[in-house]
Amino acid sequence: MRKNRRFLAAVAALALVFSLAGCLWEDGRVTEGPDEPSSRPTDGPDVETGGAGKDPTPPESGSDDPTDEPTDEPTQPVPADGALRLGLGADAAALGAAGLADNDTYSLVFGVSDPAAAFSGGELDAALVPIDAAVRLYAATGGSVRLAAVTATGGWKIVERGSTVRNIWGLAGKTVYVPRESPMAVKLFTYVATEYDFILGDTLTLEEVPASELAEHDLALMPAELAGSTIVRDAGTHLALDLGKELESISGPLLLPVGCLVVRSDLEDDALRTLMADLKASQESLSENLDKAVSLGMAGSQEEAWAAANDCCALVWYTGSQMRERLESFIDLLYTLDPELIGGHIPDDGFYR
Repeated sequence: MRKNRRFLAAVAALALVFSLAGCLWEDGRVTEGPDEPSSRPTDGPDVETGGAGKDPTPPESGSDDPTDEPTDEPTQPVPADGALRLGLGADAAALGAAGLADNDTYSLVFGVSDPAAAFSGGELDAALVPIDAAVRLYAATGGSVRLAAVTATGGWKIVERGSTVRNIWGLAGKTVYVPRESPMAVKLFTYVATEYDFILGDTLTLEEVPASELAEHDLALMPAELAGSTIVRDAGTHLALDLGKELESISGPLLLPVGCLVVRSDLEDDALRTLMADLKASQESLSENLDKAVSLGMAGSQEEAWAAANDCCALVWYTGSQMRERLESFIDLLYTLDPELIGGHIPDDGFYR
């Protein structure tokens, strides 16, 4: 499935650069941002770095042992005085921000257990979170946190150890292990399965387990970062199904946003403009920042980081009206499946910065 991983370093680097398709550059700089201080961030083109069905060549990992374990917690960069504090989760979307680690304008904050309290207490200025968390943050903070961009989509895969599942019908009669900590993904997978006329508990069984145990099972629904590390570490596994693509096949062109940039509603427009340009440039420079992601403890190797952020999800850039048009139907679907996924309410117009 993943071929020729060990090309010469120069060839690999060149391949990675060309695989970061959809990026707009001018003299090496991102050119988009909010047009005026009082306006919303402008629409931007997709910044695709890959996705299901593609087989890009990852860079040399710098380690001959793909079983090297990542550090338990990402390394916290030393914050500069007055730096914008950007919260990051342990997910593939966060990898797109690795290029900001050496920029004194930003302080990367990992492992925030309660983002709503962190925003309300002034500990965060911005964060990358999934869409369901973004909507709940908006409600929990009384509108003081708003959505500025969608930065990553896809990200949920069925990973199989073996080779029997090649399409959705290959799940018949099987048990799929799903992460107990990710109700949105489980609800979406349940929705997809029932739309394909699977009868849960009969023709298909879902078994909830802790996310830390997913890689132990032969068939599991995994987030991008875990799927990426699993396929790199275990040659007997493959990406069997893409939840986002299966969702699109039954519901039309919906996003499955696994990375959303949320910011304080009172964040100054100049600061937002700078953040969005720098974050977009960091995403577009993913291939140059893989070693930084590893040094921060965001991945165990360059190969794992690349697999998570390229093979298993897509780094994109949606803002303004384009972002809203692509999100509203998905938010409506989440509300239909379970209102509590998004805090019990569909967000009003103030949600969109």
